[in-house]
Amino acid sequence: MILRRPADPDSTLTSIVTENHAKTPQHPTARVMTAMGFAVFALAFASIFITELERSEVPPMVIAFYRMAIATALMLPWALAFKWKEIASLARRDLGLLALGGLCLAVHFGAWITSLKYVPIATSIVLVNSHPLFVVIASYFFLDERPPRRSWIGTGIGLAGMAVMSHEALGDVHLAIKGDSLALLGALAVVGYFIVGRKARARISLLGYVTPLYAVCSLFLLIWVMMAGNPLAPYSATVWSYLAALAIVPTIIGHTLFNWALKHVRPTVISLAFLGEPVVASLLALIFFGQRPPLATFLGGVLVLAGIYLATSK
Repeated sequence: MILRRPADPDSTLTSIVTENHAKTPQHPTARVMTAMGFAVFALAFASIFITELERSEVPPMVIAFYRMAIATALMLPWALAFKWKEIASLARRDLGLLALGGLCLAVHFGAWITSLKYVPIATSIVLVNSHPLFVVIASYFFLDERPPRRSWIGTGIGLAGMAVMSHEALGDVHLAIKGDSLALLGALAVVGYFIVGRKARARISLLGYVTPLYAVCSLFLLIWVMMAGNPLAPYSATVWSYLAALAIVPTIIGHTLFNWALKHVRPTVISLAFLGEPVVASLLALIFFGQRPPLATFLGGVLVLAGIYLATSK
């Protein structure tokens, strides 16, 4: 998930995902394409690290907490060095937005990471990345915006794909429904996260926003972990290495590369690049765990990705 500058207030909320940077070049250079490809690869590894951690019996909420806490700890020195004055002078309204955004992000990570216990990686990744479809719906009902017909058609196709994917585990329907619901909850939480970010980023820099946001998210996840009674320690060195990799590779490196690329290519290119994450994650799941998604996941996944393309591209 990438934080971007707010779009023109008159544009649809889908611009949060594909914002307008008019001065960026239309055709990406080889260096930028390489960076985006590496970013997609880094993001796709999140599900691999999480699956390994769950196989080591680390509770999902503990995984989510350490992912955000470690990322916050690594980013904090830079934020204090370069954005301390900005962070210290945040208005009460901005602090409220940070709290709400942190809660949405905590729900997103908590729900999605938990969903990986119940459904294949390919299914979970596609569903949790379906948030652009819900952004279109939210823009209509909550922001009184009128998305174009192309966005509505894409949303309808994407929702049809989700219906197809909901039948991917007939052997255990209860687990399939639970996992799919958690992944969709993670997608819905991202919509709230984007809405909050749209308002807050109008006044706060990227580093000045992301670092305290991650810290607030970590706090909510810690409370969640404590309420569930999950142990925060002890864990093996292998577990800690996977937790550190989860914080560094997909959270810091992947997101940072995409934010860097936003200055060099049009946002539509970034949006379409995100569609590569489910594909790469599925291939990694096949290589590392031998997970072969059911036919319904392939068919539904194609519909969901096509719907996202129509909903977010021009």
